[in-house]
Amino acid sequence: MNDMDMIKNALNEPERPLEHVTLEQIIGEVPNMALDCPATYALYLHYNPHLEKDEVADIERLIERLRTQRTRANDRNIEYLTRHERREKDEPNDGLKDVIEREI
Repeated sequence: MNDMDMIKNALNEPERPLEHVTLEQIIGEVPNMALDCPATYALYLHYNPHLEKDEVADIERLIERLRTQRTRANDRNIEYLTRHERREKDEPNDGLKDVIEREI
């Protein structure tokens, strides 16, 4: 990025009040916060009530997208962790005694 690009980016940033809390501050000061965590952005909205309506709408869309991704990942994890229960329902367990008898 050249100097003029950096200057243009700095000029495009809206002026923020002194009490504005940045994402970097939230991630650095609040345990277990990251850029892929919806709670980080919820805290950002909570700490910055001065944000404009379009900024709030964008952040809420991002929160919803991250929630959806997290829900899908949780569903896959639940499916993976409960697969043995489904197998047991499909294949009744003969018990340890029958397994030992088959081995002998």
